Amino acid sequence: MKTAGYGSFHISEKGMCFSLGVSSELARHRRLSDNEITMQRLVFILSVSLGSVVVGYAVRRFSIDRAVSPRKVSTFSKDLKLAAMFILNPIPIISSFWGFTLGHPGLLWFPILGIVCTSVGGIAALVVNQVFHIHPKRAASVFTSGMFSNILTFGGLTAFVFFGIEGYALVQLFNMLITPMYYLVGFPISHQVSLGSRFSFSLSFGTIRERPYLMIPVVSVLIGIALNLAGVSRPPIFLSVSSLLIPLVTGLLGLSIGITLYIGKINRYTREIILISLIKFVVTPAVMATVAYLFGVHKIMEGIPYKILVISAAMPVAFNSLIPPAIYDFDLDLANSAWVVTTFSYLVILPLLYLILGV
Repeated sequence: MKTAGYGSFHISEKGMCFSLGVSSELARHRRLSDNEITMQRLVFILSVSLGSVVVGYAVRRFSIDRAVSPRKVSTFSKDLKLAAMFILNPIPIISSFWGFTLGHPGLLWFPILGIVCTSVGGIAALVVNQVFHIHPKRAASVFTSGMFSNILTFGGLTAFVFFGIEGYALVQLFNMLITPMYYLVGFPISHQVSLGSRFSFSLSFGTIRERPYLMIPVVSVLIGIALNLAGVSRPPIFLSVSSLLIPLVTGLLGLSIGITLYIGKINRYTREIILISLIKFVVTPAVMATVAYLFGVHKIMEGIPYKILVISAAMPVAFNSLIPPAIYDFDLDLANSAWVVTTFSYLVILPLLYLILGV
């Protein structure tokens, strides 16, 4: 087992182990119980993912608001997101697929299951909009919130902490076709919904043509696969660097969101937020867990892909859900409120996932 030490914890290809600021040898000597190690992992995930948002919000609330204009803060936040997602994040993506071994041919279907998962959330949102006669401007935000999930950051970090770099690779594999689907399908449909027009399926390459950097994560996956198939050995330094960058990227994204976060008007959207939460944390994971079980995913690689799939299906609303309201001028306050509530609901969802899946 390859490990890389980083002070208070060390990371291996099979997961992240914590040693409370001491060496792994001393941690073994103390014989930390499985419950203690699990608690440390849960605290680490929540500290990085949610703690960074809280820190960013506190900095904006008590410091930035008094010294920097909102426009400059917004620009800095955008630049920080772009740097994290499209400069830092490609490195662990390439590394994970470079050293990834397809343990079972059934994993070739994993990207398709990712599309199914995203479709379940989107279709459920469209049904909810019809059943509850939600106003088009709000309905569009319900749709993006139901369809777009925080798989790459929260899902990727969770899988990495519990299953190591291979778990992170499985999340990337699951998500490989989801990001293009957001821009090709999700964006144009949300626009149709916001106008109250009759729904019709369509593809749009306009967003990707305007922002080609959005395809960098997909290209990174392809580069990693190409290096893997070419038989090029992955330098050990890549594992060490990736082990640092995965939580760093999550933290930077959380920070960038926190410094532009304005909590308010949530009470106006109680009904919609409850419906969105049911889609994210009940309907989508239940449907995907059932589909994956029927297709025997739980029998592959000791059930790890199955657990990764359920974790990915139970993620909160993605930050990308806030982009269409800004572009197409529908209810940004609802999208922001849904993001805040479902993201902090992860405090409850993460321990539940651990108990249900036994990770």
